[in-house]
Amino acid sequence: MIPIPYAHIFSVYLCIWIVILAVLWIRHEIRQYASRDWTGVKNRLYLCRNCHLSFMAPHRSGNIIRCPRCNEMCFLNLRKR
Repeated sequence: MIPIPYAHIFSVYLCIWIVILAVLWIRHEIRQYASRDWTGVKNRLYLCRNCHLSFMAPHRSGNIIRCPRCNEMCFLNLRKR
């Protein structure tokens, strides 16, 4: 066996934990970056109270739009959070 002092065991243990934390952090950042494209969709989702159709607006201006199915006026669902 190769004799290893306790100070070296602690530094190897610390390096392994730093590598694991860095891999997990990079994985988390990649997942967050991939999901950023879909967060804008939820903010512009309209719901028709007449036919219960959920759809996105073709433009970003205004909070009221006509439903493509029944031509009823629909309002933007604003989230409180």
